[in-house]
Amino acid sequence: MTYNPKYRAGWILLAVCFISVLVMTSSSSNSHTRNVAASIFDVGSHRSRQSGLEEPKWNGSQKAQLADNIHEEHLTGRPLLRHRKTVNKQLQSCSHLDRPGGANILINVANPEGTMCRLSFQWFDSIPSDRFNPNVIPYPPGSQYPYMGIALQSLMSENAELVQQYTIVYCDMDWASSDVFDQRMLTCMNQPKVLELPDWLSPEGTCTPLLEPGLGHIDPRIFMSPIGEPLMMVSTIGHTNCEHEFVVDLRTIVPDLGQKLNVETVPIRFGNLTVLPNATPHAEMEKNYQLLFDDNAEIFVHRGIAERSLTSISDYYGMHDLAVDSLAPECILSLGKSVPDPDRQKVTLEQATNSLRVTLCEYPCEPTLDNTVLMSIMHVKYVHLDEVYYRRYVVIMNATAPFRILARSSNLIYMGSDERATVFTVAMEWDHSHFRDRSKSFANPQKAVTKRAADVAKLTPDMNSLVNDYYHGWLDDTVMITLGVNDQESAFTHINASQLLDCLELCPQ
Repeated sequence: MTYNPKYRAGWILLAVCFISVLVMTSSSSNSHTRNVAASIFDVGSHRSRQSGLEEPKWNGSQKAQLADNIHEEHLTGRPLLRHRKTVNKQLQSCSHLDRPGGANILINVANPEGTMCRLSFQWFDSIPSDRFNPNVIPYPPGSQYPYMGIALQSLMSENAELVQQYTIVYCDMDWASSDVFDQRMLTCMNQPKVLELPDWLSPEGTCTPLLEPGLGHIDPRIFMSPIGEPLMMVSTIGHTNCEHEFVVDLRTIVPDLGQKLNVETVPIRFGNLTVLPNATPHAEMEKNYQLLFDDNAEIFVHRGIAERSLTSISDYYGMHDLAVDSLAPECILSLGKSVPDPDRQKVTLEQATNSLRVTLCEYPCEPTLDNTVLMSIMHVKYVHLDEVYYRRYVVIMNATAPFRILARSSNLIYMGSDERATVFTVAMEWDHSHFRDRSKSFANPQKAVTKRAADVAKLTPDMNSLVNDYYHGWLDDTVMITLGVNDQESAFTHINASQLLDCLELCPQ
């Protein structure tokens, strides 16, 4: 349609109506997001009053300041969390637009097709084994290769055909294309090497007879601590039970890793496999632990997502128990209650990944305890005979102890995954090295430059204890999530943090 002066009045009227609609929509959106922000931290305040431990308090002015921070002009106007479904009464009217069945479909921003990519730990010499349960750590910009990959390797035991022996291998990885369909992937650029870890026997009678000979070191979780330690949590034979969780600094095992990650000067706190404490009597198999870091970089061991328990690692040499043992809120527990056939299926709630810290607005907004939380991914595991199926959910917690659960996501679906397969989430890491872009301009360049300079000056670890290059990110940063497929293959996906935190359900108590 072309412009005709004869219809000038009509064009003007149409323009006025259009502008009015935009203003009303913006006002409604801002009000809605302010309610969301206030609701999230209302839950946290309510739980703080129930806990004997000190947590940040959120008053009305702080909530208003949080909402103002979210909607400041330099933040591009994108809402804090684009909720479409929530249990909070104020937001019941949110719709299910483009959310089939309430699921959150995650699109890979590193792949033009939007689907998850494969990881290949094979080398030119073929091996009679599977390499799966992948973990990936980004190297700094300018490194020879962009990533280091670690995987679990399964080999048949020499003593019994039905018993498998597990080891952990690592290699440097780079982008490549698959041979057949030319799909984007990561592959080893040198021959995978075995992580040399100490081994021992558990006390007699603590293991099921067929379990101990094939246990080895299993279920590795690799992640960076807030101060830059490349840590690995791993399960192996326990000192007092069959299987237990340990932590170790990978710089003590992988040659030159500190130099490659540019963290040579960071102190090593876990020079050997260090047992992670459990205040309760040990079960035969202890697994799926998680480390949480508060704003002072103190480490807490988080055991269990349904029945939660915390222990603080007080210093380099000692550990003490934190008197926090509680059930998760109903928003978590309810996930294990909806079982089509409870007589035939076993359902458990499990922690899946490590934790990360995220500020609920875009860079360069200033992280505070009022707008920053911890996030991780949990599994709802369904077992029927030898079939296993997982559903995945993001869990949102306070950034300080006792890390009360504030919200959870809807079911996560990785675009390109086959939901008939056993797809489990292994670990996640901020990929600041390859996907962080701080050069974007804003709607008002003059104001943006002035305000940005003032804000950025506050966003260094020296000025803000919540900020670091390893454990912390903003909504416009990218998370790399690694996946296991059928205990045979490995995959990964890059997800924008704002998409990962989409469609949250609040967890009132």
